[in-house]
Amino acid sequence: FQQVCGINAVIFYSSRIFKEANTGIGPQWATIIIGIMQVVATFVSTLVVDKLGRRILLLASGIAMAISTTAIGVYFYLQDQDINQVASLGWLPVGSLCLFIIMFSIGYGPVPWLMMGELFATDIKGFAGSLAGTSNWLLAFVVTKTFVNLNEGMGIGGTFWLFAGLTVLGVIFVFFAVPETKGKSLNEIQQELAGNRSTPEAIPAEK
Repeated sequence: FQQVCGINAVIFYSSRIFKEANTGIGPQWATIIIGIMQVVATFVSTLVVDKLGRRILLLASGIAMAISTTAIGVYFYLQDQDINQVASLGWLPVGSLCLFIIMFSIGYGPVPWLMMGELFATDIKGFAGSLAGTSNWLLAFVVTKTFVNLNEGMGIGGTFWLFAGLTVLGVIFVFFAVPETKGKSLNEIQQELAGNRSTPEAIPAEK
């Protein structure tokens, strides 16, 4: 779900997105804005990941990204209907894209790589890490490569709604399937994944 939220499409085509949104922001400024947002948000993530926990960052990140891509989709849909409807909403795609980049860089960006080292058992960590990395970048290639085709087939608004829907699926997956690993040992995490949440045995009271 890290890649199907559309992050690489947004990064690679940011100047085009800003241009089609008629924000008045040039390609150079679009690149600078996104770069600054990524750096600042990633730094913030390193400060809070051990305080707030992995799950909360993933959930908050996914929900915020789904909202922002939905808002961008609405903007482009209204623009296609009547450009005058969005004449006063030039701030919406800019603000939504900034929120998207910030929340990705806080949660969906760094946290999965951190958890990958915490979730996998030692004997399969190397293989599982290679498989996860390969599939991640394969999906990144597919999403980036098909972005233009999706725009032509669904419209740019529909494409962002697709990203929003896939991100919502990611939130549901995290909520039901991803354990919290903050402050837990590898054995505790493996037991939780196996469904063996052990509890201390009760000590009988002395008579």
